[in-house]
Parts: sequence; C-alpha cells; structure tokens
Amino acid sequence: MEQTILQFFEEIRTPALTWLFGIFSFLGEGLTVGAVILLLYWLLGGKTGEQLLFTAVSSAALNSMMKEAVRRPRPYAAGVVERLDVDTPLFSTRGLGDDLSFPSGHAQATSSGIFAGALRGKKIWGWLIAVLYLLLVCASRLYFGVHYPTDVLAGALYGLVIAVFWHLIFSEAYDFRYYILMALALVSLLALPLSPSSDFVHMTALISGAAFFLPLTSYLHIPMSEGKRRIWRIPVGLACVGVVFLATYFLPEGAAFSLLKWFLLVGSGTFGAGVFFKILKI
Repeated sequence: MEQTILQFFEEIRTPALTWLFGIFSFLGEGLTVGAVILLLYWLLGGKTGEQLLFTAVSSAALNSMMKEAVRRPRPYAAGVVERLDVDTPLFSTRGLGDDLSFPSGHAQATSSGIFAGALRGKKIWGWLIAVLYLLLVCASRLYFGVHYPTDVLAGALYGLVIAVFWHLIFSEAYDFRYYILMALALVSLLALPLSPSSDFVHMTALISGAAFFLPLTSYLHIPMSEGKRRIWRIPVGLACVGVVFLATYFLPEGAAFSLLKWFLLVGSGTFGAGVFFKILKI
C-alpha cells in the first residue's frame, strides 16, 4: 500500500507541484520551524513562549534518537520510488541520510510546533489550520520520494504526543519542567557516543543547551514590554545569535567543537538575548 501511494505521487509530478511542495518542505524543515519558535519565544515570553520552545527542542532531540535507533532506509534507497532530485539554497533532497527515514523529521517538527500553538490558543480554527498545514508538509515528503507514508504518519503522531505532554506539564506540573528537560538532555548525552552523527550531535547540543540556559534565563525575571517596543527583541535577538555564530564559525571540525558551537548558539538565543532584553527594557 505504501508503494502504491508513493507511486501515485511520483506519477503526478509537475514543475508547478514541485514548486508548491518545495515551499511546504522548506516550511517543515526543523531549522525553519525552530527559527519561528525562537522568534515566538522572544515575542511572547512567559509560559506560552517557553512551552513552545520546550516542545520544539525535545521533539527535535527525540526524533533524532528514533532515527538513529530505527535506521530505516528511505524509499528511494530501497528502490521503491525515484527521488525527485532538487537542490536549492532553501530546500534540497540531497544529503538526507539514506537510512534515516523513520520517523519523518519534517512531520514531527511541524506537528509538535503547530499543535503546541493550537493547544495554547484553544481555538477551533487554530486546529483546522494546523491539521491542513501538517497534511501539506507530510504530502510534500511523499511527493519528493524521501519518506514512506508510515514515516510521516508516525512523525505527525509523535509530534502531537510531545505537544500534549508538554501542555500537561505546563498546566499541571509546571515546577517540574526543567527537571524533565534535563533528564531528556542527559539521555541524549549518554546516547551520543553510540551514534555520533552530525545531526545527532546538533540535536544533543540543542536540548543540552536548552536544559542548561533556560533555567538561568528564568532567573533574569525579564519584564515584558508593551506595544511596539517588543518588536525590537527580534533584531536584538538575531544580533546575539549572529555574533556567537560568527565567533564559532572558524572552530575546527569535529563532534566536540560542533557540540560546543550549537550549545553556545542556544545560549545566545535564550540567556544572552534575555540579558539584553532586560538591559534595554524591551
């Protein structure tokens, strides 16, 4: 059945659909979703911004762990369907890792992010938009031949479960949120020597940085500015991340330096940005 579904998408490929689904694949990228979540974290602050960030980083780390554990060949690697070869500055089907098909990172990142927002918003229209958006991202991964239907289905379900989990924690056990995040970071660090791939290193650094810097950021007690002043958080936050990115750009190659780089980037986007938000009263 999965082969039939993939072959259907293969048969309907056209330049227009490739362009359309390329947009949704880009929007479902882990980095794209993470960037949007970080901007919302800066702008919203409080429990809502923190819950979105907790959901995003834990979903990314757990997805990477599951991919490394399952090691399912992608459909094009298994000869089930031909991959649609696309390589643009914003979106590419190359270099994905031929045996990292399950679960779909795009589906899980999108699902966890949009459902976390829908749970906080508690609006029916928010859920409808979330489901439609998720379906288009999932369909794009089938269209390009890089995932099986069960990959995107599992990713979507895992993302929903993670979003619901953190919603319950923030609603019923708020004081334990940092301990849970630290436990996830510890598991990721312990698993790192077993599979030190670049993606897993990045995700481990991401969740470890969040577990370390978010508790520190909470002690800043950053006041939330009103009105248009809050928009200044975006350029200030981007400047903080940009400075650290440039400072770590020339670090030597290797897992340890990559881990350090991404760890510091998380710190710059949370604690570092928070310090300047408080100083500038934005």
